[in-house]
Amino acid sequence: KNPAMMNSSATVTKTNQPPVVSNTPLPRNALGQIDFNAVRDDRGNPATKNLFVAGYGQGTSEQQLRDVFSQHTQVTGVVMKSSFSFVNTAEKNSAVLARQALLGTTLNGGSLRINFAKESGRLGTSFDTGYGNQPKRNQAIPNHYGHNNY
Repeated sequence: KNPAMMNSSATVTKTNQPPVVSNTPLPRNALGQIDFNAVRDDRGNPATKNLFVAGYGQGTSEQQLRDVFSQHTQVTGVVMKSSFSFVNTAEKNSAVLARQALLGTTLNGGSLRINFAKESGRLGTSFDTGYGNQPKRNQAIPNHYGHNNY
């Protein structure tokens, strides 16, 4: 068992009942290997290393999400936005496998819904250096005329 989960107060269960969302088999190539480039989520989004996660129970923390997903992939960051979160991972293939393993899992009384998120976006779905690095007030910002705006 993951030692981080032992310290977590999250209740995680995998039920034998079918999940709320479909957990279809992953596409395979002619050699029987997972074709990661052909993987799509329930909304038709292509696989990415970033996951949109919802459905967990009230009181779920960023650390609990990190602990649960870390059992299946290397988590690089978690961003919580009220009733949903983004779990960012190190690479696409392990994100696909984590989604497959955790889809429909119960976390703190709620059934996880997991889809692929864009690699970067307006809600902080990426932890690249561009996100959140907005200029400070009273800092010169060149406009399209070449003059500085304040």
